[in-house]
Amino acid sequence: MLCPFCGHYGGDSDIICPRCGKLLPRGENKDEGVRAIRQGKRARLEAASGQTPIWMERQGTGRSYVDPDTRPTSGGEIPLYATGDIYGADGQPESPEHRRSRKLYGDGAGFDTTSAVPLAPHKKRRGMHEVNQHAINWMHVALWLAALAVVAMIGVYLYLTRTPGGQKIMARMGRDTTSAALWEVGEERMDTGDIEGAILDFEKAAEMDGDENINVTGLLTLGSAYEAVGRLEDAEALYVHIYTDIVPSASDAYTNEIRILEQTGRAPEAAVLMQEAYRKTGNNAFLQQRTDLLPAQPVTDVTAGLYERKLYLPLSSPQGYEIYYTFDENAAQPDDGELYTQSIFLDEGQWKLRAVCVNEDLVSDELTGTYRVVMPSPQQPYASLAPATYKQRQRVRLRPGENNKNDTDITIYYTIDGSTPDSDSPIYTGEAFWLPGGYVTLKAVAVNGYGKASNMLEILYKIEAKPYPLKPYTTEDVVANLKLNTTTYDEFRKAFGEPDASEDVHLDGFDGTVRRYTYPWGYATFQRSGSVMRFIELKCLTPDIKAPRGVGVGDSLSAVVGKYRDMGQVESPSGNRGLYDNSDGTGKILAQPDGGHLIRYVAYTLDSHNWRLDFTCDSADQVTELYMLFIP
Repeated sequence: MLCPFCGHYGGDSDIICPRCGKLLPRGENKDEGVRAIRQGKRARLEAASGQTPIWMERQGTGRSYVDPDTRPTSGGEIPLYATGDIYGADGQPESPEHRRSRKLYGDGAGFDTTSAVPLAPHKKRRGMHEVNQHAINWMHVALWLAALAVVAMIGVYLYLTRTPGGQKIMARMGRDTTSAALWEVGEERMDTGDIEGAILDFEKAAEMDGDENINVTGLLTLGSAYEAVGRLEDAEALYVHIYTDIVPSASDAYTNEIRILEQTGRAPEAAVLMQEAYRKTGNNAFLQQRTDLLPAQPVTDVTAGLYERKLYLPLSSPQGYEIYYTFDENAAQPDDGELYTQSIFLDEGQWKLRAVCVNEDLVSDELTGTYRVVMPSPQQPYASLAPATYKQRQRVRLRPGENNKNDTDITIYYTIDGSTPDSDSPIYTGEAFWLPGGYVTLKAVAVNGYGKASNMLEILYKIEAKPYPLKPYTTEDVVANLKLNTTTYDEFRKAFGEPDASEDVHLDGFDGTVRRYTYPWGYATFQRSGSVMRFIELKCLTPDIKAPRGVGVGDSLSAVVGKYRDMGQVESPSGNRGLYDNSDGTGKILAQPDGGHLIRYVAYTLDSHNWRLDFTCDSADQVTELYMLFIP
């Protein structure tokens, strides 16, 4: 047992230290190793056993020291040594040379072997340390290790749930995470070729973002992934959704959709989208792309605007394509357009041209232009006879207005029968013409080479000279006291007897059917009105029935005309001749294709209906047919 007071090592059975005489502590002392060496235990045991090693190696350090029990001091005493400096019995340290020769290392203090008094402490060497003599409490160690494990688990949880890097790890593991992490991991999968996996991540991220936090860049990447696996319909739907509902100015979405349209043979749709993309984004690249795709629009050397002449409008395609044109603002080009083959004639009016060039399914931009063709109108013609009352019949001359006196392409149409001049009226030839007796209205218009008519000249004359014109045909002119729309069938049968036959027929202007009765001279037609049948039509082919004023079949044209009003107007270029046109009705001779004529009189009734009386003449101007009709 080692004495804690003098450092002497006694036997295990000693109660009092043999050296210092102090009471030794009880208990086992089984220190070994470095601690025993430092306490001198091992050396003393070896000395007590008769072993006297001179050099011993310090455990774990590679250093040696001199056993103090085998090296007596200069005073003859054997001091107790510990690691560090060596002291003799006189209390003086050993000389450095002597110490170096012994190669003593360590730290601690020595004891005088005779007095058992501790020697002066030695200076602690650099690099030396005291040995902890306490035992290890493994329970504490376990608790500390458990605490460290809990802290580590909390740290891992916080890292995974609170940091971008941790969220990406969660995304790779397929766990719930943020949309930002899913977008990033999806891009990583794209880079490594896992397109399907990237699509799943992108779709999940887009669903998490919802409508409040849309990632347009991510959606575009998702569209690219759809394209990569051949899901073009999904890619199109996504691109259209982006530029239609999210960002109308998203150039990349337009670009991707245009590419798909071109790749799938839908170039016309691509061209339309290019125009829309340019309008929404202002990016000139779309406009240039569209220009390169479509045919060039048609061209013409006649600019739009106002013209006072008729036009011939030429069109051409710079690339030799077909041209379709229309003047209908609502027509769909080119389907509703007309194929251009020659210069387009533009008469007077306003023409809004729309023309396109067509190359298979591709249609150019429209060439548009508004052409307004306004022909100059001639001046109103002049008459040589001033309006007044004249006692004798008068002759009249006409001439163009002052501004048109040198215009050789002026035609003057005129009437004296009371009708308004038109292209079926007499043409003034330069010769004076006679005015009839009574009240005469001269009307005349001048028409130039463009077909433009002047204002109408209208002059009323009173010619107090015979012969005066006769009365026009009126509703007072009847056949055998039979009046249209008044005489009943029973009255007609009393006058003309029983018919040979009857049938129901359709007559223009009448609803349903009417009843026609046939006679040897022709037929008569009746319409049911309530409970009676009323006379509405008569056709006579024989002289048996005379028309009003005693004329009928077999009479000449002149004989018939001589019974009714005639203002003496000459024939028009078509062969027609106006007899009269006033508030009572009209009378006119109409030329027929077979060379004959039709004399037609119309009377206006007070209840706004018309009576018509026709005399059909053959080429010899003999009446061959008498016809009467009530016009409802």
